[in-house]
Amino acid sequence: MKTYLSIIFYFLGDVVSYLLHYNITSTIFYPLYRRLMLISISLDKDNIVWQNKENKESSRIDLILKVKNENTTRNKR
Repeated sequence: MKTYLSIIFYFLGDVVSYLLHYNITSTIFYPLYRRLMLISISLDKDNIVWQNKENKESSRIDLILKVKNENTTRNKR
């Protein structure tokens, strides 16, 4: 249940983030955006919505290796 709430707060924060692109609205909506994202982080206990740094780093390395392998197989043809 907390994960679903975390996803909801994340998407609400994402919607508010579009208002941060303008100088006038950014000063008004930044505290709301920050609060929504912090609530989302605190509700995400299993790192499903907010993946931890180690998972992101390993995913990035896997992607880099996959692209390199694809490039080497293309070059061999």
